[in-house]
Amino acid sequence: MYSLVSAPVLGFDLVRRPGGEEVAGVLATALALGPADLPALLAAAGPEVDRVGAWANVTRVTRDQGTLRGASEQAAAAAPGAATLAALRQLATTSIGGLDDVITCVRHDVFDWTWAGTGTLAVQDEAAGRAVGVVCDAVAGTYAAAMLSTADRAVLLDPWRSVWGSRTAPTLDLGPAAGEVTALLDALRGLSPAQREALLGASDQHRASTRPWALAVHNASWAAHLSARTRPAAAAQMAAVRAVRAAGFSTPQLAGGVWNAVSGAVHAMVVGDLLADVDLDVLTAPVAGLV
Repeated sequence: MYSLVSAPVLGFDLVRRPGGEEVAGVLATALALGPADLPALLAAAGPEVDRVGAWANVTRVTRDQGTLRGASEQAAAAAPGAATLAALRQLATTSIGGLDDVITCVRHDVFDWTWAGTGTLAVQDEAAGRAVGVVCDAVAGTYAAAMLSTADRAVLLDPWRSVWGSRTAPTLDLGPAAGEVTALLDALRGLSPAQREALLGASDQHRASTRPWALAVHNASWAAHLSARTRPAAAAQMAAVRAVRAAGFSTPQLAGGVWNAVSGAVHAMVVGDLLADVDLDVLTAPVAGLV
């Protein structure tokens, strides 16, 4: 469901989820890790018996959270009136994927370099698996934080936090245009009321030209893949989740176009030197004037 190539989709789900910016923060840091970071993660891993209990509770509280397909079917079946409006509101907050999809992305995409072999024959040694497990625990702990007990959150999050309590967090690789991306994210965190309204207006306009925008995003994703910038592009998307949430937009505003506008602009900046001018213009137009 999720992959680094489709990081904008994961970002769309996280930006609409309570606490999603915390999940994005864990993922962004995880994308910056390398072999030298595994020993610290392994040393921080908690007792397996505690993890089993915490994960059982994570599974319990997230089991009934629906995905977009189910919500779409409910909206289509709803009677006209209040039921239809309620179903449409549910669509704005329903995820395309779930926690299992995020964990799969972490284990097999974010930490693809910890696996030996290819396809179904790929294997991950026990030490690497336990180290990556600390990251997966942190993802689950932030993803389901509002529904977990304090004790379960501690089991899942304390090992991860203990690593970064004594070490400097890694610098995110945002690609060759990192300065431009960072400037946009900083601007989003400090939007003036007038800038907020301008971005909302630009988001409304880009919805009227869905096909050119979608094609430009596809081209940006393809450019990131061909230029081996998939990881910087994904890190930029996770950083964008945090910036947009800090900007204070409502969930309906984010679902209604603000996230797509910002996500597309960030995606374009990461591969701006490789995109055709028409694609670059389409994707960056909504944030023109912010930086």
